[in-house]
Amino acid sequence: MIVCVCKSVSERQIKACLDAGASTMEDLQIDLGVALCCGKCGPYVQEMVSGATPCCGRSCGGCCQSAQVETSTEAVVMTQELALAA
Repeated sequence: MIVCVCKSVSERQIKACLDAGASTMEDLQIDLGVALCCGKCGPYVQEMVSGATPCCGRSCGGCCQSAQVETSTEAVVMTQELALAA
């Protein structure tokens, strides 16, 4: 997926740069030029740098939204099991 449209930088390129040792937003700006033109990709790139899973806003099964649903489901199941045990 293209993250920075202005510089045509993909998520894969950013991950590779992070794997190669980049550890700050400034490193990615120097290496790839992200978030230097319009800046719209900045928050997403910053989430990648900080190690958070950037959320695309879709329920695709591979992002933070599906993890939240899974956690909520586990909490409900645990609550039901505790109620049955009592």
